[in-house]
Amino acid sequence: MRDKLEPQARNQYLSIIQEEADNLNTLVDDLFLLTKLKQPGFQIKKKQIHLYTFVKKEVQKAAVAFSEKRISLSFDIPTDLYVTVDEVRFSQVISNLLNNARQYSDPDSTAAVTASQLENQVKITVADEGCGIPEEERDYIFERFYRIDKSRSRQTGGTGLGLAIAKEIVELHGGQIAAKNRTPKGSEFIITLPFDV
Repeated sequence: MRDKLEPQARNQYLSIIQEEADNLNTLVDDLFLLTKLKQPGFQIKKKQIHLYTFVKKEVQKAAVAFSEKRISLSFDIPTDLYVTVDEVRFSQVISNLLNNARQYSDPDSTAAVTASQLENQVKITVADEGCGIPEEERDYIFERFYRIDKSRSRQTGGTGLGLAIAKEIVELHGGQIAAKNRTPKGSEFIITLPFDV
């Protein structure tokens, strides 16, 4: 009988139930957001933002989670660079990419967010020293529910929707997102956005 469980065992079960409920809630939220982003009439609210200040805030929000895993997180953004984006939606993009970098990186590694202006585009890169992306899977990573390492899905958490959401948001901004491997290891997610003067 479950009512005869020791308090420690009962608390363990309750903890598992809470974790699963949280995971389901996140999944529903992500599915709702992805569906909303794909609606024909969905509008983003773009404004010009100072990219250095924006990225600094995103890095600061992620710093504790990276620190807990002993991953060094840095950023290198020109202080004179501005982009025109929906700040709330673009925050989700950077947050999702940083979350991926943390989940798929080993302790005592590094991750970084960098940016540069290339003629009429702004390039933003989130790089890590994680497990990288198998060549045969690179075409699929932006599809909903796709996971590179299925065996780690429970350990790393997430809904498998983060990159699909990031892709939709970047494309709504008239930009593109791509991924490639780094040498000797790790991956880079590269966002290119139109540069508005």
